[in-house]
Amino acid sequence: MEIKLQINWSYNDDKAQAIEPVLFDLLRLIQLKGSLKQATQHANVSYRYAWGLLNKWQDRIGKLVILEPGRGAHLSNIGEAILNANIKMNAKLSPELDNFSTEIKRDLVAIQPNASNASMKIFASHGLAVSALRQLINQQPHFTLDLHFHGSLESLHALDNKQCDIAGFHIPIGPLAKSQTKQYLQLLNEDDYELIYVVKRNQGLMFSKKRSKDITSIQALTNKKLTFINRQTNSGTRLLFDQLIKSEDIKPEDINSYDHEEFTHLAVAALIASGAADMGFGIEPMAKKFELDFMPLVWEHYCLAVPKNIAQNTAVEQIKAILQGNAFKQQLADSDGYKIEQSGQTVSFNNIFTY
Repeated sequence: MEIKLQINWSYNDDKAQAIEPVLFDLLRLIQLKGSLKQATQHANVSYRYAWGLLNKWQDRIGKLVILEPGRGAHLSNIGEAILNANIKMNAKLSPELDNFSTEIKRDLVAIQPNASNASMKIFASHGLAVSALRQLINQQPHFTLDLHFHGSLESLHALDNKQCDIAGFHIPIGPLAKSQTKQYLQLLNEDDYELIYVVKRNQGLMFSKKRSKDITSIQALTNKKLTFINRQTNSGTRLLFDQLIKSEDIKPEDINSYDHEEFTHLAVAALIASGAADMGFGIEPMAKKFELDFMPLVWEHYCLAVPKNIAQNTAVEQIKAILQGNAFKQQLADSDGYKIEQSGQTVSFNNIFTY
């Protein structure tokens, strides 16, 4: 059983009319390609259908796309506003909808005849690898994953307080790890916990292509003409970013909008794509998802911390098997900035933490 919740728009005048999701795909592709014809090819719809769909909603909402003979197409102010609203809304709400879908599946499975109690509550930061793991687990008939998105430090505190079974965390590779190592090892020790490797991933600056000339090094963060989106306090990415700028002798007050926070890589990338900010710090696959430019800065380990008293649990073994399986690796195979050679392996504290 797999349940997926999604956001749909409707337009209400004398009666409610659902807005076809492909409309937003077309608007995004027109914005990227500058051509209605190219947009239809990438959206896998006919030019005639796209033209009819645009005219249908332009009659109700207002001009969405401006077509100029010989010069292609671009979005109107209304078109940009609607597209950006959809991007922001999906970025902010999608992780919560994923949580709800998991909870619904868990409740439905629990009342089925011969229901199994194989379930795990995981607190972890949002990302493509964890989302892929959850999707594959939710395809299993008798195993549910109750996944809640929190920062690394919050997740480890929850694990320490027995609010979850497993905690996901990430930590940089190299000298930048020292500060986080100290914080993490106040909550973890190798006598009580086992570490399961998820992925090695790359973090760096994400920025809109129109800003590529302005952002050529990390020192671009100090350009007061550029706005920045940060991650929330106690997230692993925020801890990493603060260590990174400290090593580059950049102070928080040097960064325009340093206090503007979002809770996922998805939200940061989506807001940059929408034009709400010029740059942010996050994982490479999210930059690619929104066709942003990316400046790689730090590789890091992403692991699951599992109490040793449940490490031989069938559900934990199933998580390892999924991480080692072809389906998981295929989902991430085309994602830049991920390395999956160690996925699903048990790794030592010495290999992950810089003492």
